Amino acid sequence: MENQKVLVKDQKIIEKLNGIFDSRNRLNDLTGKEWKFSTRSVISKSYPPNMQMSLRRQHGGQKPPELCADLIKIFTKKEQLVLDPLMGVGGTLLGASLCNRNAIGFEITPEWIDVYKQVCELEGLKMQQTQQGNCKQLLKELETKGTKVDFILTDVPYWNMDKLEQTRSKNARKTNLNHFNGFHKQTKEEWLQDMKEIFEKTSTVLKPNKYLAVFIGDMYREGTYHFLSGELAKKISEINGFVLKANLIWYDVSKSLHVYGYPFSFVPSMIHQNVLIFQKKE
Repeated sequence: MENQKVLVKDQKIIEKLNGIFDSRNRLNDLTGKEWKFSTRSVISKSYPPNMQMSLRRQHGGQKPPELCADLIKIFTKKEQLVLDPLMGVGGTLLGASLCNRNAIGFEITPEWIDVYKQVCELEGLKMQQTQQGNCKQLLKELETKGTKVDFILTDVPYWNMDKLEQTRSKNARKTNLNHFNGFHKQTKEEWLQDMKEIFEKTSTVLKPNKYLAVFIGDMYREGTYHFLSGELAKKISEINGFVLKANLIWYDVSKSLHVYGYPFSFVPSMIHQNVLIFQKKE
């Protein structure tokens, strides 16, 4: 009887702190309180430079694994399957391991898969499934196998402007973002079409009513702000079944401010990224 009282007391404390889980919740394992917090349109949480950051930062587009875990927890339940068709050094896969989900990652560059595996070994984390190769072909193979996933979380390769070398910022020329993905220089329309083709193939392996989340940063080049998030959102929305549900803003508090344009012109310091959220409707 005493043990039962302790259990009831502990349960009440948990419910007070975290809220109550609704058994009708088929999307995730969040309580009502946690759900409310997760719907904020701006992510301002500070993520530490951990999880072997010295290794992962070799890839210019790495994302904090704990940020990925937070997103995964919103759109999946434990042990469900997450896909990242453009995995890089595996932020999505690491995040899946942190919150007890299964994951598959595709990456065209063997070096980045090796970095991901090193991080898993050093951190003692479950090593998720990885495949090296072109994601378009690997997605086709996944469809042929009949594999269906519960959530897709990915970070698209940055658009390489034809005249990127003419940028006024020397630091921009040196950044890893210009070469980490192995994509050749493209016009913006070529890049957008390439991304559309990739996401068309992801739609064939994503379960109905499930979600796709895409990291995408906007770009300021040659005196012009390129609203890449909006343009990519429009392109993915052209794919049959994908409906744009939200644009989450990740405020990256780790970003340093630089003096751009001073003292002649206003140039923004890009300290945010967009996370486009789509739902597959059928």
